[in-house]
Amino acid sequence: MIWPLLLTAAVAGTPAPASADALIAQATEAMLAGEAMPADMEARMRDLPPAERLRVLVFLRRAGLFSGPEWPIDRVLAPAGQEKAP
Repeated sequence: MIWPLLLTAAVAGTPAPASADALIAQATEAMLAGEAMPADMEARMRDLPPAERLRVLVFLRRAGLFSGPEWPIDRVLAPAGQEKAP
């Protein structure tokens, strides 16, 4: 009887993977507040599927929020969560 409750609590406690829309919204909010992008934005982008990662990267570049080093195409198209930080 208690195991289903514990399992439900464990699943509810795990953070949901970031979505492209959530990252774009967070970057937009930071820009409008005059703040820098979160330091873990690149790591969170690596956890996205390649198509979503590209969408976020294009948005950030066009908005002028991501002016760091270029991302090689292999890095952009790497499977979610498998690409290592440079």
